[in-house]
Order: sequence, then structure tokens, then C-alpha cells
Amino acid sequence: MPLDVVRVGFVGAGGIAQAHIGALKGIPGVEIAAVCDIDEGRARAVAEPLGAAVYTDGARLIEEQELHALYVCVPPHAHGDIEVRAAQKGLHMFVEKPVNLYLDRALEAWKAIREAGVMTQVGYVMRYWPGSVQLKRFLADKQVGTANVFRWGGIPGTPWWRKYDQSGGQLVEMTTHQVDLLRWVMGEVTAVSASYSFNRLLADQPDITVPDSQAALFFFESGASATVSTSCALGSSGASGMYFVVKNARVSWQDSGIQVDPSDAYEIPSVEPQIGINEAFVQAVRTGDRSLLRSPYDDALKTAAVTLAANKSAEEGGRLVRIEELLPADALG
Repeated sequence: MPLDVVRVGFVGAGGIAQAHIGALKGIPGVEIAAVCDIDEGRARAVAEPLGAAVYTDGARLIEEQELHALYVCVPPHAHGDIEVRAAQKGLHMFVEKPVNLYLDRALEAWKAIREAGVMTQVGYVMRYWPGSVQLKRFLADKQVGTANVFRWGGIPGTPWWRKYDQSGGQLVEMTTHQVDLLRWVMGEVTAVSASYSFNRLLADQPDITVPDSQAALFFFESGASATVSTSCALGSSGASGMYFVVKNARVSWQDSGIQVDPSDAYEIPSVEPQIGINEAFVQAVRTGDRSLLRSPYDDALKTAAVTLAANKSAEEGGRLVRIEELLPADALG
């Protein structure tokens, strides 16, 4: 029987958590029951207007609160065993991307989630954008030869993001969205080769260890390829784009829809309204309908592996790193 009220807890109360809370406040029948953050003042500031309990220990929140679902909104290096504990408690989870900076810990979470049978959603919001769905439908019956993707921007204000051993760099932490969309519309990546530059454009920045520019070449199971470049050296300006080559045409993607050049080369599917990522998760928890979840943990684990394979390749002089080196066969299936 569908739940009348979905009780939700949050581990992490930073900007992305607050964005999700804002979305959840607009969904009828959602109660945000508890908020946890290692910064008690921030947890209290977020929780008290909601009438939610305040925690500084995620394990205690999971143990003490009677919840249906948990949002995990922590930096990539800081997940610990939260997902394992939540799965063992039977909580459905919304996990912010990337799922983890450390694949061994992500695999522990994946196994616990699989054993518990709980539902999961990872925050790959682009899978719910109308233009992305249109792109997926357009490419479904076509062969992609190659794709070119770029995401260039600046450095976020959070101190952990500047540290390579905490964020993993821009490809892992931000451009993961574009990598995930490539996987969603082009199929699985089998291998990656990458090259990064450090301290060339950001040498004047204090306490920064992430690369300022990153370039990667992805090889797909289908035989297609894609190049991805990303940089955090643009200050307050930014630009991004995604382009695909199909037979006799170039396809460009935007969140609002695709463009095909020449425009008469193919029939283009219509852009249709889509359910939001938070609405989809809440509805899945409420009804048990897993089909609403377009980015479950087991799928998002593969996106993390692709970006971490790029890091490994760059650290090893551009060596071609196969994804099967990072994930066991049952996780790749």
C-alpha cells in the first residue's frame, strides 16, 4: 500500500542538501524528520525551520530515527559506512554524485544495497532533463561514431573541492554529470586514457591540488569513442557543450533539447515534460515502483569507475586503463 507520508533524513546539510530540501518541501506528503552535519550550527540552521531533529553523527541518526529514506549529501571522500548502515536498516537512499572517491568503499555499499534490496537514486539530474531524454530517444536506433564534450568553469568555494585527495578533481566531482550522460545515451565505457595538467593556470591559487585542466579519451563497448575536456581555470566564467557524430549529421545537446545539422537529416523526437529527480525518488519510495529511478546506485557506480579510471590513467602517464581493472565482473554486468 502506498505510503501517505514519506519520512526522510539527511546526512550532510551543505548547499546540495539544501537544494534537495527545497525541492522536497514542494512535494506533498514528505516529512524531513532529521538532519545531520559535522558542523552542528549548520545542521541546526537547516533542521530547526523544518522541525527536524539535529544530529552530528550519521550513524546515530540512522539508528535512532524511524525513516523511510535517507539522503546522503557528503563530499566524495567522506561517505564512510553511511550507505552500508542505511541499507542494513532497510532505508531507501538518495546518494549525491559521485557515489564515492574510493571504489572499495563504494563496492561495500553496493553489496549492502544489493543484499538489503533497498531502492536507490544517485543525483544524476541530467537523466531527468527533457533534452537528455530527447537525445536518448534520438540516438536509440543510431550508431554514434564519436562525441566531443567539454565543461569549463571555475573553482567552487568549498575547501575540500580544491583538494585532489578529497574531491578527485573536476572530472570526478562535476563533469561526472556529462560522463554519466554519455554512458546513458551511448552505452558502456570499456577503457579510458587521460592526461592532466597541474599548477600551470592555477599556480597563484593557495592550497589547491586538483588539476587545472583534464582531457580524456573514452572507448565504448559499441566501438564508439568520446573526448572529454574539463577545466576549473576560468574563474567566474564558464562554458559547456556536448556534440555527437552520427551518419551524415552532427547532433548538439542542450538541457532544453537537441539540434541536428543538417536539420532535415533525421526526424527529431519531440521534447516532453519530465518528472523531477526528487519527485521520482519520493514516488518510488511511496509506491515501490523502481522503474522511476533512472540512476540507481549500481549504475552510478560504473560512472564513478569511469572517472576514477581517468584519474588512474593520468597518474600513470596516460596508460589505457580498462574499467574491468577497477570493478569486479558482477558489478560490470
